[in-house]
Amino acid sequence: MTKTICHISSAHDADDIRIFQKECVSLARAGYDVYFVATNTESKNVDGVSIVGVPVKTVNPVYRFLFSSRKVYKTALSINAEIYHFHDIELFRYGVKLKKKGFKVIFDSHENWIGYVDEISWLPSPVKMLCTSIIRRWYRKYLNLFDKVITVSPHIVDSLKEYCGKVEVVANYPIINSTFDSISRDSFLKRSNSICYAGTVYTNSNQETILNSLSQISNVEYIIVGTISDDYKKKLQMLPGWSKVKFIDKVPKSELGKIFDKCIAGIILFDYSPNCGGKRGTMGNNKIFEYMEAGLPIICTDFDEWKTNIVEKYNCGFCVEPRNSEQLSGVLTALTSNMNQTYEMAINARRAVVEEFNWKTQEIVLLNLYDSL
Repeated sequence: MTKTICHISSAHDADDIRIFQKECVSLARAGYDVYFVATNTESKNVDGVSIVGVPVKTVNPVYRFLFSSRKVYKTALSINAEIYHFHDIELFRYGVKLKKKGFKVIFDSHENWIGYVDEISWLPSPVKMLCTSIIRRWYRKYLNLFDKVITVSPHIVDSLKEYCGKVEVVANYPIINSTFDSISRDSFLKRSNSICYAGTVYTNSNQETILNSLSQISNVEYIIVGTISDDYKKKLQMLPGWSKVKFIDKVPKSELGKIFDKCIAGIILFDYSPNCGGKRGTMGNNKIFEYMEAGLPIICTDFDEWKTNIVEKYNCGFCVEPRNSEQLSGVLTALTSNMNQTYEMAINARRAVVEEFNWKTQEIVLLNLYDSL
């Protein structure tokens, strides 16, 4: 008998990469009857998944907590699935309700929510303290009720294991072509000295450090592809290194691939923040693996997880302290002055994703987890 599964989100888009493209589609291919309840989308069937749209007035976080989450819960409840899989902290109390009604429930913690709240710059400190207190109380009282708790990184597992013994990692590795596509040495060596950053430009991505390093080097271009707030962009434009920046608005993945093919490295320089696990770091950020999938050496924060399990294991890039512009300048010089070494790192980066850091490895974990229920 086919089991019915319902994924629920009040915050993520209907085509969200982790929820829809990875988890829902994998489960549908495995023979499950899969629903995904999401906000502000039309109801439709895509790749064997029944997407159920819930209209809401706004994506404002307060509105989501007070109103959208309840509407999403009511819609999900009407499906009468056997297993519910929810993805947002504002749905936590409804996950508890579903469990008390006798359903099997999975909590998918994409973030280290306690650390995440602490990093919300616009939230007043007293409100942060209140939110953190509420989340801790929920975890202490209810986390063990759920049949499974999954997350994206070992550092979040350790955090959640303070409250629950049923936590597992289903990592956020990319969906890739399973074959190893060789990168032409000749074409790679002809690339211009361009490094890239793709995605939302957060303040904790240390763009100031990157621009300060670029101001000390004459022959490196920095391509930023994505979105950035007007205020942060104006701040960066005041720095000397901005003259080396080529900014491109967010583009489709196919166009992003063409930009990657012109670069010699991808950069991701996040701070030692609570949500990233401090100095230990996170394996939950997909950006680093997207660079590697494209065959780009990586320049990344010297998180313990990234340094040991990725960069040193596969010799596919360089690790630097997130606010050390001189150290970064040395790395950029090393990349551009020895392009044969940079090419070998590019090959290694791509191989690492094909061999280990890809969704197929995690699909097996997800399906085994569901089978156990």
